Amino acid sequence: MEDKTLFIVIGVLMVVVWTFRQGLKGIRTGVIEKTVKGSQEPLLIQRSAEPTTYWIYIGVYFGLSLGALLVGIWLVFLK
Repeated sequence: MEDKTLFIVIGVLMVVVWTFRQGLKGIRTGVIEKTVKGSQEPLLIQRSAEPTTYWIYIGVYFGLSLGALLVGIWLVFLK
């Protein structure tokens, strides 16, 4: 495997693992932590208090995970 391909695989897997982990962590705990610019404490979005916003964030995390995986496959095998 070439060095360039190895860096692509490592970078894509890091993005996939991080976004998938954040999505799973949100589903298990029922809380999404969102960082707010200029604030010391993160904004907590709870499943029971704001269900629409919560599920949008969960969908975005899993969508980014799947999208990064597909882009990585495209970069390594098709391009």
